[in-house]
Amino acid sequence: MPKPNWSIVNLERHLSDGAVYTAHWTAVLEESGESTSAYGSVGFGEPNPDLFIPFNSLTEEKVLDWVFNALGVDQVVNIEETLYNQIQEKISPKDAAGVPW
Repeated sequence: MPKPNWSIVNLERHLSDGAVYTAHWTAVLEESGESTSAYGSVGFGEPNPDLFIPFNSLTEEKVLDWVFNALGVDQVVNIEETLYNQIQEKISPKDAAGVPW
C-alpha cells in the first residue's frame, strides 16, 4: 500500500515563548493520476521545559513526529487506509450514479 505524503500546513503558537499549541496537517495520496487528501489538526499540552525546541528551530519532521504521537498509531493507520481505499475507488469504481438518457 503506498504511503501518503504528510505535511504540516500551519502552526499556532504563543508569541510570548514560541510554544506551539496546535499543528494543522494534511496527508495527500496520489496514484495512477488520481489524488485524495485528509486534513486535520492536533493540540498539544504545555511543553516539557527540558525538551522545549524554540519555534525558529523546529523542523517539519519534528512536528510531524509530535502529530503522529498525538494521533496514535491506530489513527494514523486508519487515515492512511482510508486514503488508500478512496484512491482505489477512484481508479476502479464499483458504483455509479446517473440516468441512462
